[in-house]
Amino acid sequence: MHKYFFYFIALLFANNLQAQEIREYMDLQIHPNMHMVYSFFGDGLEYFDEEDAPKLKWKHQLKNVNYANFYEDNKGVRIFVTGALTVETIKSKKKARKTILAQIEFINKFAEEHSDKFVVAKTPEEVRHYVKNTDKTIFVHSIEGSKKVINSAEDAQFWADQGVAFVTLIHLVDSKSGGAAIKPGMMPALLNFKGVFKKKKKRGLKDHGREVIKWLSAAGIMTDLTHMSDQTRKDALTFMEEHNIPPIVTHDLFKPIQNHPRGIEREDILRIYKLGGFMSLPISGESLKPRKSEEEYKNLIDSLTQAECYCEGSIHTYKLTYEALQEFIEENVMEFYADKDTLINFDNLSEQDKVRFSIGFQSDFNGWLNHSRPVYGKDGCYEVHPDSTYEAIELEGMPHPGLIESHWNWLEKENVDISPVKRASERFLQVWEELRANKDRFKEEHTEELSSKK
Repeated sequence: MHKYFFYFIALLFANNLQAQEIREYMDLQIHPNMHMVYSFFGDGLEYFDEEDAPKLKWKHQLKNVNYANFYEDNKGVRIFVTGALTVETIKSKKKARKTILAQIEFINKFAEEHSDKFVVAKTPEEVRHYVKNTDKTIFVHSIEGSKKVINSAEDAQFWADQGVAFVTLIHLVDSKSGGAAIKPGMMPALLNFKGVFKKKKKRGLKDHGREVIKWLSAAGIMTDLTHMSDQTRKDALTFMEEHNIPPIVTHDLFKPIQNHPRGIEREDILRIYKLGGFMSLPISGESLKPRKSEEEYKNLIDSLTQAECYCEGSIHTYKLTYEALQEFIEENVMEFYADKDTLINFDNLSEQDKVRFSIGFQSDFNGWLNHSRPVYGKDGCYEVHPDSTYEAIELEGMPHPGLIESHWNWLEKENVDISPVKRASERFLQVWEELRANKDRFKEEHTEELSSKK
């Protein structure tokens, strides 16, 4: 009798836990406040007259596309992480704080003025509350680039108090924290000119970068490894392994397909997931264009192209990279369990266990890039067939956040398993919750290290 009673209680607890988990589309970085740093982006998050909608195209690199109309009741994104940043040449700590704070307050004010539709969540508990008890679109704050912004443990705590969930340690230029990834092309090289000529070993994680990771962890803020040079990322992972700090990656690439410094190699992807973190991919087909891919993927792309099933730079390119990353993670699921003698199949894992292997996404609208091109029509690869039915993303590409829903719809029609994307919102909250729960441990470790150095 007692045995069955305890079994019933355990089952009830497990079901309740699963019911509390969220499965929402979560954009891990978008820039509706970019106009506050670069004025030519227009006025940012504002409404347009539906009868006089702006004419937007997938090539929109320096044009505002972050209209409030596209954020409201967006079926492709429920949670937007809004990334605040500074100019790469920032030299003043005071100005850096003022710039970031103004962007955060801009989002807060917008949500207050439109509180029937929007809300800002400053903790993982608040995100869960708003998901379960409202229909509102949820904003979460982040900072892209810690240069001059995180200079002490007090700075980190200040941003935690503002509700910042994560900080991307390094952005586009080498800094006191470490080396930045230099993407192929003239502009990235010119922007980070000094970094081009530095030796690989001199572009690793610096002592200040290690300090910032400690400060962030002690404040309950996640560290985002995106934009790091290969050596800096490896050093950061080693440091985070030593201190058991889970990392996240919000918008880097899969090196077997995108073989350049923004690509992450297989070994480091496993390290990220073993630490309890997770990876995310840009949603833009332009950002995910293959470069010096491994032979396996070159052959796959060739065969798809010959069959007229692959239009480079379109949603096809996202599908290619996403499925490759998903396959790699799920095929290596045994690496994450201590009992290697027992065959562990991803499909046999519980829904709760699968959350550990989530794959997020990031749109980066107004982040100095274009998005996916159309598959069909003038800017696409193939002619439009009058008897065929298409998703908007196939005909228009991705000109603005309002078409993210079409992105997911097309993938589902192609029988692509996008459940890891929806699980990523839960994994994001779990990692954030874990860091916040362990703040005291990180503070104690940091204090002990400082004492030992003295």
